[in-house]
Amino acid sequence: MTRNDRIQIHYKLTFAAPFHFGTGISAGLIDRTVIRDSGGYLYVPASTFKGVLREHCEQLCRFYLPNRQVAIASPHNAYVALADFSGALTPVSRIFGSHVYPGRLRFDDAEQSDHLSYESSDAENERVEKGKYKAIQTSISTQVRIDRLTGTAASEALYTSEFGIRDLVFAGTINGWLECTPVEALAVTGKDETTYTGTPTYSLLLLFAGLQLIERLGGNKSTGKGQCTCSIMTVTINKRICTEEQWQFWLEHLDVLTAYPLA
Repeated sequence: MTRNDRIQIHYKLTFAAPFHFGTGISAGLIDRTVIRDSGGYLYVPASTFKGVLREHCEQLCRFYLPNRQVAIASPHNAYVALADFSGALTPVSRIFGSHVYPGRLRFDDAEQSDHLSYESSDAENERVEKGKYKAIQTSISTQVRIDRLTGTAASEALYTSEFGIRDLVFAGTINGWLECTPVEALAVTGKDETTYTGTPTYSLLLLFAGLQLIERLGGNKSTGKGQCTCSIMTVTINKRICTEEQWQFWLEHLDVLTAYPLA
């Protein structure tokens, strides 16, 4: 029996290395520019974050559900697209959606924030604080493309890229509805008006685990760029606070994913 939960997760991304989220547009002497918001600040596109998170969730499903490889294969696979009509939903499909099942979680762009206080509404003061970093939030690197056959620099292939600097911090949100089967093995007793003491669903447990696996985002990852950490800041389930101690306890029992009822 499935349960429909209202989920809200606030997280932060801290970059330990330069990173590149490209626009595909050149500007002046810069061939590869990075994406900015209307105020000129760098941000992490929701589509990029969501795609990397989905990849990690799929990897976890392949590990814990080894006998169900077809059901968790690439969503672009034509055979899988037809299999979706069987009505069987994987935890990945419940989180991110599929050809026949619209996902109901919303992933927002992760934006820069100095204080990372999710209860603060003083957006104007936040912009003033961030302003002092606006002029130094990027660095420039000139590179040359290497010919794979000869191992030498390719002719007329010198280009300049723009990167976000290390140590920038971004705050993002995941919110919406997540419908899935509760993990009865992690059932607890007791009720609290403000703190969530219920059981997680299989999909929510997978989502937490996928967030913990994020360690690189953006382009040029093969050269060490995009290294980051993803930290879960606050979690609310059905408008009740889920403490870090609670969801960390759930992650210690990640092997319960093997019992996911994929009919």
